[in-house]
Amino acid sequence: MEARFGGPIYGTNPDQCCYLRKVVPLQTAVQGFEAWMAAIRREQTPERAQAPIVGPDPKYRHLVKINPLANWTKAQVRDYIQTYSVPVNPLHAQGYPSIGCWPCTRPIVTGEDDRAGRWAGMAKRECGLHR
Repeated sequence: MEARFGGPIYGTNPDQCCYLRKVVPLQTAVQGFEAWMAAIRREQTPERAQAPIVGPDPKYRHLVKINPLANWTKAQVRDYIQTYSVPVNPLHAQGYPSIGCWPCTRPIVTGEDDRAGRWAGMAKRECGLHR
C-alpha cells in the first residue's frame, strides 16, 4: 500500500499502516465471537505491564480478551517450549525474538531489548491490537 506522497505507508505513517493491516482485519475476524486470545506478556513493554489475564478488550468492547501468558516471564516461555517440544518460528533462531511485518521488523543485536527490532528507529512499540 502506497501513501499518497512519500513512498510506502509503512515508512511514512506506520500507525496508519498497522491500523489498516492488523486492526481492521482483526475487527472483521472477531465478528461473531465473544472472546479472543493473545500471547502478550506484561514484561514485554510498559504498555503491556497491566494486561489482565482475562478482561474486557478496550479496543473491541464487545469482546473479552484473554492473555494466558500475561504473567509469564521469557524464561518460563522458553522452559515450556523446551519441556513440551512446542514448534517455534525459525526466525527466532535468526535473531528475531519479536516477529512482525516484514518491512518493520529486523533482527536484534546482542544487548538489545527483545522488541528493539520492531519499528526500529521509531518511538512506536505497539501495532494497535493491544492498546
